[in-house]
Amino acid sequence: MNRPKVYKILLLEDDESSAKLLLHTLERYNFDVTHVVDGMSGLTKIRNNSYDLIISDVNMPYLDGISFLEKGKDMLKMTPVIMLTAVGEKDQVKRAALSHVTAYLLKPIANQALLEKIAQVLQLKPENIIDKKEFPLQVNVTELSISQLQLDIKGCPGKKSTEEIYDRFMLTLAGRGSFTNLRINLDNAFFYEVKALQILDDLIARILKQTNIRASSLFVDSEFFSNHVVDLQPYTYLSEVNIISK
Repeated sequence: MNRPKVYKILLLEDDESSAKLLLHTLERYNFDVTHVVDGMSGLTKIRNNSYDLIISDVNMPYLDGISFLEKGKDMLKMTPVIMLTAVGEKDQVKRAALSHVTAYLLKPIANQALLEKIAQVLQLKPENIIDKKEFPLQVNVTELSISQLQLDIKGCPGKKSTEEIYDRFMLTLAGRGSFTNLRINLDNAFFYEVKALQILDDLIARILKQTNIRASSLFVDSEFFSNHVVDLQPYTYLSEVNIISK
């Protein structure tokens, strides 16, 4: 099973409660979401980054959603845009039509309606959208010998799973002697999380600092590394251990 494409979305929404709901929905799937609260911040983002999709509210401080599209049209070019509108914003919708908005969603936004609209705009098939909750995190530790341990991690981690995985690992070690060799096995679902490599790097950092294992005796095993070209330079600890490709 190959890693699904992760779609980069820029979300412009100044209302905190609406933004939280949208982020909660989008980050459950294979979407990498950058959130800003006004059009000026949005312009800064699109000057330095490319996105697969823009989701923008109409009314925002400093620079509204439609002005953002007008000022950023040369940078956005063919990037599809979903505009979030409220009842009574007919004039804004007419103005938005001139800014080549791809689709509209009426607030309050239902989760299913949001996903269906994204799938329509990006022309995604059902199999292109991955629900991370279908791959719950599983952690298991096996003692292969007196000095050798194996840490199996299956499923998709949350963005803050480093501590959870580490705590489960250390809990299993309770009462055991020291070890000098560790093998970490990861399935492909682990990498459905956008921040998977950072989570893994943080986990390795904690293990190296809190146990007697050395980086040269720690092995990370996953077919993910044979199917993808991965730049490990940004990851201080992951770049020091042994990477095994299946």
